[in-house]
Amino acid sequence: MKVKLLEIYSSVSVMNKLLDAELPASVAFQLTKLLKTLNEEIKVIEDQRVKLVSKHGETTENQGVTVSEANKQAFLKEFGELLETEIELNWTPVPVSKFDSVNMSANDLLKIAFLFSE
Repeated sequence: MKVKLLEIYSSVSVMNKLLDAELPASVAFQLTKLLKTLNEEIKVIEDQRVKLVSKHGETTENQGVTVSEANKQAFLKEFGELLETEIELNWTPVPVSKFDSVNMSANDLLKIAFLFSE
């Protein structure tokens, strides 16, 4: 399935919560494998974000490198373009009913909606 890097970047904190939830063994196994793949993508995204901060940022005395207000729009534009990149993810959507026992906020569900089928 094709997903945007933005979906992956937004989903990791919720995925980590799901790993602690009581789920059927087959679903837990699938999620564990998926999170391993997502963590690899997150590392690449984070590496690129750091490079963009270095490119558009300025060294400060107390905070290391930060992006100034003058360069903020350019940074956000480039990082946004990166997050719009689509990749192929080896994942078959799981019926949302498999997660009935998990308490999640609507906001959390939105972040991982790409993982589910009806």
